[in-house]
Amino acid sequence: MRKIIALLTDFGTKDGFVGAVKGVIKSINLDADIVDISHEIDSFNILEASIVLNAVYRYFPKKTIFVSVVDPGVGTERKAIIVETENYYFIAPDNGLLTLPLRKEKVLKIISIENPKYILNRNTETFHGRDIFAPAAAYLSLGIPVTDFGKELDDYKKIDFPKVKKEKNMLIGEIIKFDKFGNGITNIEELPKNIRKIYVRDIPVEKICKNFQEGIKGKLNLIKGSFGFYEIFTPEGSAKDLFNLKLGDKVYMLLTS
Repeated sequence: MRKIIALLTDFGTKDGFVGAVKGVIKSINLDADIVDISHEIDSFNILEASIVLNAVYRYFPKKTIFVSVVDPGVGTERKAIIVETENYYFIAPDNGLLTLPLRKEKVLKIISIENPKYILNRNTETFHGRDIFAPAAAYLSLGIPVTDFGKELDDYKKIDFPKVKKEKNMLIGEIIKFDKFGNGITNIEELPKNIRKIYVRDIPVEKICKNFQEGIKGKLNLIKGSFGFYEIFTPEGSAKDLFNLKLGDKVYMLLTS
């Protein structure tokens, strides 16, 4: 059965980098089924890449190969890894990008990509997406065992995902990403039942909604979104622009005693 190779990068589509990655994959496995998740992750934003990959990977067929390249440390001593889980394969720089998607996956093997047989000859260390990650994905899709790519590692690097904090009768979350609609994705996965009031900075959140049309226009509202976290939004408008919201803005949840 053909394996899907799904790509997530911060390359954009202007400079041909995505095309080069796909060209390498197709040169090794012409039958590879390549799917683009996104190439518009903010440059160098490892956390955003982890959030997006976490939001989408479980909707792909089992044994999909995810190639995720947001790599400010390209060419340094950071490792290139393949993580085999019970359900999927993840290929990425070992820089914390896989933190969120691997939280709920049973990890079977972590392999450092080192075997020169499966790496392109190169005269630059600036494009590992093309020279290391793409060929690894292509050979993996042909059925090469993960153990052939290099030595097995004990662990992978994790980023410090911002946690919801508790202070007296208040929980404090924050905005960690904006989507294209200007909705502010927070780090809040669940809401306590004893919420009395919610503020973003000092701006009140008027309503907790089940769909976007339930929200009050021109006001801040809250909804459980498709990223798996609660989102700040205003119906048919950009909450980010209308209220000048920023990454890191605090979300205060006041609780009843």
